Amino acid sequence: MRLNFIINMSPRPKRNRQVESPPIVSGFIPSNGDYNPDDVVKLHIEEYESIRLIDYEGDTHLEASKKLDVSRPTLTRIYDSARKKVAMAFVENKCLSIEGGEFTFSEHWYHCNNCHSVFKTPGLLSGTQHQCPVCEENNIDLVQESETWNIRHSQMGRQRHAGGRGGRGVEGSCICPKCDLRIPHTPGVPCNSQLCPECNIRMIRENSEYHKTILKKRK
Repeated sequence: MRLNFIINMSPRPKRNRQVESPPIVSGFIPSNGDYNPDDVVKLHIEEYESIRLIDYEGDTHLEASKKLDVSRPTLTRIYDSARKKVAMAFVENKCLSIEGGEFTFSEHWYHCNNCHSVFKTPGLLSGTQHQCPVCEENNIDLVQESETWNIRHSQMGRQRHAGGRGGRGVEGSCICPKCDLRIPHTPGVPCNSQLCPECNIRMIRENSEYHKTILKKRK
């Protein structure tokens, strides 16, 4: 007697890639030339992370795959896709947006909807702190891999580009928006790529429009 078995070959769910921290920018736009603002190349967060690890940090593919928590062949596919997207944006003069993907931040990051500070504070998880450490407002969100974060992050990047809130071209040190700790600014290195060693909050450029806005809120 022959038995017929039906096996349910459902695809294995993809594992979320581990990303160290949110990108410090939401994307890039061409500085000149004709381009369509609606024609955007979308670079996924894990693709951005692969470029950061390999091309910026200098990790090998094996080291980067361990940090992303994926296999080495998977890392290679993510990295190849990322570089092709960046090349397309450069050659075809297109906008590049960093958003979406299948990822999880390795630590809990928070975003203040009032002053737009990005920080990580373990006390928030235990319920001992429910305020932004910079402006002390309660309107904070856990930064997640959700579509809501992608939209908000993209809008925040456009606002900073329009208003110069990032501090580009402003003389001065990098400063913590909470404790006012100052560190020397390194040319070519964005202030918000560094965390305050005391507060775990992203630094900002001293005397930038963003810094002036925070000082006004304190008053």
